[in-house]
Amino acid sequence: MKFRRIGFIVGAWLMSFAAPHQAQAQENFPSRPIRIVIPYSPGSVTDVFARIIGQNMQEQWKGSIVVESKSGANGSIAAQEVACAAPDGYTWLLVTTFFSASPALNAALRWDPVRDFIPIGQVCRAPNFFVVPTALPVKNVAEFVALAKAKPGELNYSHPGKGSTGHLGFELFKRLAGIEVTAIGYRGYPQMVPDITSGLISSTFLSANQAVAQVQSGAIRVIGAISDGRSKYFPEAPTLAEQGFAGAQATPWFGVVVPKGTPQPVVDQISKTLETALAAPEVKEKLDVAGCEARSAPLQVFADVIKADVAVWAKVVREAGITAD
Repeated sequence: MKFRRIGFIVGAWLMSFAAPHQAQAQENFPSRPIRIVIPYSPGSVTDVFARIIGQNMQEQWKGSIVVESKSGANGSIAAQEVACAAPDGYTWLLVTTFFSASPALNAALRWDPVRDFIPIGQVCRAPNFFVVPTALPVKNVAEFVALAKAKPGELNYSHPGKGSTGHLGFELFKRLAGIEVTAIGYRGYPQMVPDITSGLISSTFLSANQAVAQVQSGAIRVIGAISDGRSKYFPEAPTLAEQGFAGAQATPWFGVVVPKGTPQPVVDQISKTLETALAAPEVKEKLDVAGCEARSAPLQVFADVIKADVAVWAKVVREAGITAD
């Protein structure tokens, strides 16, 4: 009985000693470099966005933020690493569509976007556009649908990888339009874009920064905006909703999450600093040049976005008959 009491006293003493130190560590956050892990290669849009926000946030903190690429398995390698990282606020993950789509696409997934992470905040939204090669005789979505119905299975569309917005978003559109269009998967946009401009591919979804040069050269035509409103990048392009397909909205978003268990004061501090960064004119301008509109959605708002997308993409995968890996 005496030994139990001694053990209890020692345990209580250790807890009382650790608590102030933990609180002090949280108050002094960050006291060492922070890692932003990106799920794709250096030079990708996720890399660019991470560096834009990271530069501003480290200036606010007068600290150091390092961007680290962990590409592979459509984002799962990076997500798994961050899910297993110490929940202390020093390891972040920059996420996009793959994050909410992965549970439906990978039967053996070892991480879960809701269970294993805490959302910090959304960074921006990158409007996508429905484009076709100028050689294809269609000027709007209705004409594309009519052509696809006249030639079932003859038209195709390209996407940069399984689970991307270009993949799941187009599958969503196909089901709403009631058309057969063959999916052609690529390993990324650099390999895909030349084939759409040459006419080998009939259609695809591209972001503004991927489309603008090709539109200006006359190689492709924008026939619709895949978003909830017209975009400043191509303001003359009507949304799919304006063209009769209100349910076909698929705007990629980018945001920051940290491992589950990260102390709430640290979560709140990171979120507040991110919000300050997104309000800075120079950050907005840099994101805008990169084709992404700064769009704040802090904490619970971002959590709701993720949960909603998990449900949407699970439904698309199920109804389109896309097989899980």
